[in-house]
Amino acid sequence: MNRARPSVLTACFWAYWDLYHTLLKAWRPALFAFLILSIGFFATAVGPLLLTRDPIGQALARQVILVGLCFLLTPFLLAIHRLVLLGEPTTRYDFEPSSQRFQLFFGWLALSVLMMSIPSLLDALTAPRGPVYYGSGHSFAGSRSTIVTVVRLVVLIVVQHFLVLFPAVAIDAPGAAWQNAIGDTRRHRWFVLAVTILPFIPIGLLFVAATPLLRVGPGTLIGLIAGMLWVGAMLLVAVTLGAVIASRLYQVIGDRLNMPLR
Repeated sequence: MNRARPSVLTACFWAYWDLYHTLLKAWRPALFAFLILSIGFFATAVGPLLLTRDPIGQALARQVILVGLCFLLTPFLLAIHRLVLLGEPTTRYDFEPSSQRFQLFFGWLALSVLMMSIPSLLDALTAPRGPVYYGSGHSFAGSRSTIVTVVRLVVLIVVQHFLVLFPAVAIDAPGAAWQNAIGDTRRHRWFVLAVTILPFIPIGLLFVAATPLLRVGPGTLIGLIAGMLWVGAMLLVAVTLGAVIASRLYQVIGDRLNMPLR
């Protein structure tokens, strides 16, 4: 399945081209995923606050909700990978939790999301519960922020090495194992870093630029629904973009993933 590695600019163009055609061809599953992400964002943001006032309890409740979202989004992501790599059309949102493919994909997806949530959990665990005293010019808050930032960078690097594993699992590649995913990514780490960051910059800028336009009637039901749908749409674009990028990366650098694990 390997082919000559394209330039970063070409890979970014591929990403947006695949994003457009994927959402066009799989618009029905994408619509269902949009509803899941919109409601899931609201549940993640508000649910933990309603359940408990304890920061640790809120962080744990948020992890549970995120795992549930991973389960609900697994059929959509599987369909995207198979559409990009195999040309397999999909018009339905098929849940097959009993299949090994579904279970393996969901397991790795949930693990990756939980790993990405470690910095938030660490921040909640290290948050001061009482008065904070400073001495010798050192700031506890500043040190805690630095530690959390370092952990966040480490987690992102680790998760990035697992990115090509998802399309491999989706199409039942013979070498779909984390060891092979790390091995393939390590040899192209700078290319992978570039093509997994640059395509998201315009989307991030669009989100930041358009957010103030939604502050019409803040605190009202209409404002709440508009904000929820806007975030859901942006999350759908980001999730789909990440899936198509992972598929193309697997297609380009997936060498060991296409061979049985030794």
